[in-house]
Order: sequence, then C-alpha cells, then structure tokens
Amino acid sequence: MYIPKPFLVANEEQLIAFVQEHSFGILFSQSEGEPFATHLPFLIEKDASGDLYLLGHMARSNPHWSKIEGNVLVVFNGPHAYISPTWYQEEKTVPTWNYISVHTYGEFNLINSSKELLNIMNQTINKYESQMPTPWETDLLSEFNSQLMKAIVGFKIKITKIEGKWKLNQNHSTDRRRKLIDGLRQTNDYFSLKVAGLMEDTLDDLR
Repeated sequence: MYIPKPFLVANEEQLIAFVQEHSFGILFSQSEGEPFATHLPFLIEKDASGDLYLLGHMARSNPHWSKIEGNVLVVFNGPHAYISPTWYQEEKTVPTWNYISVHTYGEFNLINSSKELLNIMNQTINKYESQMPTPWETDLLSEFNSQLMKAIVGFKIKITKIEGKWKLNQNHSTDRRRKLIDGLRQTNDYFSLKVAGLMEDTLDDLR
C-alpha cells in the first residue's frame, strides 16, 4: 500500500485494535492467474512467540480456499469521507478523500483439525454475540450444527507484514484541519462524523 510518511501508522497494538474493531475484511489472492476476493469476518491473535495470525472460515462451496496460490492480502477498511475544498475557505485547494485502512499480508494455511475449527467458530460467535443484549448460545457439537460445520472450512493466516494508513490531512496545518473537521460535522453524515472525530484525535499527533 502506498503510504506517505505523514499518514503511516506503525504501532502494532494500534493496528491490532483497529482490526479487532473493523474485523470484516476482504481476502485477496491469486487463483489460476486471476485475482479472487472474498468478504469475511476475521479474528486476530498473537501467540506466545509474538507471531500474529488471522483466523477465519468460509463456505466449503467457495472455490477460493482450494485455489489460493502464494501469499494473501487481507484489507480492513475503517471510516472514510469526502473532503470538500470549500471547507478550507481559501483558494488553490482541491477535493480529496480521508480514510483509514489496514493491510495484512501473510501465509494462508487450511485448518484440518476439527477441534481448531470448533475453537474458531466459538471465538467468532462469542466476539459478535457479546455485543448483544441477550447473547445467543448454541452447542456446535449438536447434530444440527455438526452437519453445518461440514459445509465450512477454517483457515489461519500467519501475518508476515501489517501496515496502517491514517489519511487524515496530517500534512496540513492545524488551522486547516480544524476547518475540515467543522465541515465534516456540518454534513451530519455518519462516516463523516467518525472521520471528524479521528481527525480531532490526531491534531496534536506527531506521528
């Protein structure tokens, strides 16, 4: 990913936290010489040796898992918003787009252990159901769920590189950035409000 220095985020814990919050990513790979992508929820974890992994699952009927060649890329996107040049209140300005994104690169490996797959599914359910007022519970070993488990495949991606881009006008003056924050907040758009908050958080950031 092209990342000008002002927009680079290299803090691993910050990148992990971002992936945990924006965990629905896109898995990209080459399959038979053509690009292939699948939209999936992911878990991210660090083992005792400090290695990072992405864990996930997909439908067995999806040909993607069986045709992956070489390393893979998983992209996680955060809030994004259009930036109008009118908000600068000065001449010689142009539109742009502010956004946050994390890219992870790594080695794709299928999980053949039913115990490991069961663990991934339990972790995934617990992650998302924990946000519910009354979390859903199920026995994945029941006859019904056991049949459904046969229709999915689990995988683990050992992350060899993780990089983050926080494009929030850090290359502009504080005064300009404050004007853009005001402009974003006047739109009352959900993502624009999110980007405004993120820009405000980085006003004094010397990243």
